[in-house]
Amino acid sequence: MELSEFPIFKDLDSAIIKEISQLLHYRQFPKKTQIVVEGDPSHSMYFILDGRVKVYLDDDSGKEIVVNIHEKGQFFGELGLVEGIPRTASVTTLEDSKLGILNEQEFRKLMSSYPEFSMTLMHNLVTRLREATETIRKLGLMDVYRRIVVTFLNMAEEHDGKWIIREKLTQQNIASRVGASREMVARILKDLRTGQYISMDDGYIVINKALPHSW
Repeated sequence: MELSEFPIFKDLDSAIIKEISQLLHYRQFPKKTQIVVEGDPSHSMYFILDGRVKVYLDDDSGKEIVVNIHEKGQFFGELGLVEGIPRTASVTTLEDSKLGILNEQEFRKLMSSYPEFSMTLMHNLVTRLREATETIRKLGLMDVYRRIVVTFLNMAEEHDGKWIIREKLTQQNIASRVGASREMVARILKDLRTGQYISMDDGYIVINKALPHSW
């Protein structure tokens, strides 16, 4: 994927995009490589040219809580650079990934030299914050079953008339996303399969019909 294809750059002049691409350091990372560690100093911003990464937190008991999944065309690490604060979450690759890395010095140079880049970045930060706030609000008011439903519907994509969750989710993956135990998730998924609301297709979850309002 080329940098010019990133949604964040769609309104920027091609000359600016070219300069940014020349400032990036490109690296390949194998699957399950930790890129960012929560609490570490923030020195770089990352653009995902290929692959996917998981953004997560560890609570006091060591339980992993998945915050987000980013894929090609998206970026991460900008918040620490903008605020000058340590990393607020950890990031690990979910598959072999190619990243473009922009160091802190070049990032600040771009911010001061190109107001268009700064405004676009700020707009994306505000959008992410608004989406995160809305997700937290919804999930905080829901029981575990409804959290699973919202997560499934947000992740599902239509393909050949079916709604499929493109990421292969384990019960523990789902539990980490919705803040529940793996055992509770397992019981809910079993009931949804028994009722033929969901099924599995080559490891992917398929939503066959409208999910019940309650469990």
